[in-house]
Amino acid sequence: MMQQNSHVRKMAILVAATFFMENLDATVITTAIPAMAKSFLTNPQDLSIGISAYMLALTIGLPASGWIANRFTAYRVFSISIILFMLASILCAISTNLTMFTIARLIQGLGGSLMVPVGRTVVLSRTEKQHLVSTISILVWPGLIAPLMGPIIGGFFAQYLTWHWIFLLNIPLGFIALFFAHRLLPKELPEKRTFDSVGFITCGLGLLLFVYGLEMISHSNSSLWVGVTLSLVGSLILIFAYYHLAHTQHPLISLYAFSKRTFRMTFFGGSLIRIGLNSAPFILPLMFQVGFGWSPLTAGSLLLSLFAGNILLKTVNTPLIHKFGFRKILIINGLLLSSSFVLCALFTPQTPIIWIILVLFFSGGARSIQFTTITTLSFSEIDKTEIQSANILSTIFQQLNNVLGIVLSALFLFIASSYNGHSQTGLMVEDFRLALLMVAGMTLLAMIDFITLPKNAGNNLKDKQ
Repeated sequence: MMQQNSHVRKMAILVAATFFMENLDATVITTAIPAMAKSFLTNPQDLSIGISAYMLALTIGLPASGWIANRFTAYRVFSISIILFMLASILCAISTNLTMFTIARLIQGLGGSLMVPVGRTVVLSRTEKQHLVSTISILVWPGLIAPLMGPIIGGFFAQYLTWHWIFLLNIPLGFIALFFAHRLLPKELPEKRTFDSVGFITCGLGLLLFVYGLEMISHSNSSLWVGVTLSLVGSLILIFAYYHLAHTQHPLISLYAFSKRTFRMTFFGGSLIRIGLNSAPFILPLMFQVGFGWSPLTAGSLLLSLFAGNILLKTVNTPLIHKFGFRKILIINGLLLSSSFVLCALFTPQTPIIWIILVLFFSGGARSIQFTTITTLSFSEIDKTEIQSANILSTIFQQLNNVLGIVLSALFLFIASSYNGHSQTGLMVEDFRLALLMVAGMTLLAMIDFITLPKNAGNNLKDKQ
């Protein structure tokens, strides 16, 4: 049993590493956009399509990832998706214009959409309940750290080397992942399953329109009403897709997980928390640079405090859950997380740097504990036979939350600047302060979901200790 757990742990580290690689590439180009725009002879704002294309491809491929893994085996799909991701990274690096780069990013996103959910399913389906907390603690860290590290790494390469190295970095990482995938992942026989073409088309099209609409809303140079319309149409298609999946005999994704209260918690409370976690790293660097007038290097360096909090407090996550239980941790730590956003809102250019570092460290630790606890609890009642579908649904939520984090950040800043009588091009400290208070309020709303959880939620994981 110990040998089996050790093997699962090694697989979890492998999947986490590929998850880090995928998440990193979602944000790594943000600070390199000026240099890339100059290379492509285009405007910097046009490069936002590189981020959008990647996010869209990630989202569209997710619903079919389970069927593809069963039909062609998880080992083959995981390995091929790594190779596809590497080839797309090379195409990104050798791109000479925006069109070529956008196509390469679409292929890269498609590879990522298969790589991570397939790998996570392999790990979670082989994890015993008593080891679920520690395993998920490994799997979720890239989702917390990569968005913080991406802009820093991208800025470093753009300033000291060239932007091309941002993508070439994936090549050695990909070869290492392939080596360990060959050694660790099980070689299983393929399964023949009926393909739900209606489910695939409606899920894919609904997610495409919904996410693309949100992306348009987040960009000030896009048409607001077109973005809203696309998101609404996408929502209607997704509602139809949900009805279809719930009533068809062989659904593309099983909705069994929604019958569990602990999984439904990720849809409302969990989403509000994740959106808040994705909003703060977007607002804070802008506040430091635009509001305080600090350099990009200073702003990026301060975010390392969040990174340190994520890492160091993750070591106490499992003992805390086993001592106090999931519900208490979600409520108490959720309140602490909201208070950390309030403390960030009180920053001024005169605030001592050491205090800013301490608050960001505290916020990073609270982020880590809340994120891991939510993810672990969501899988606590899921049978091993339903892990695959639950994992795909969970991953779709996370991708949507990532986009909504950026969209709502822009919306909060727009509301704050309008309330304070400022233009969006002339944001002031008080605008960022009000936006962060709105983020804090949003995470507080999640407490409604957590308070109504059964007191014994997740106890089946502790009972197996």
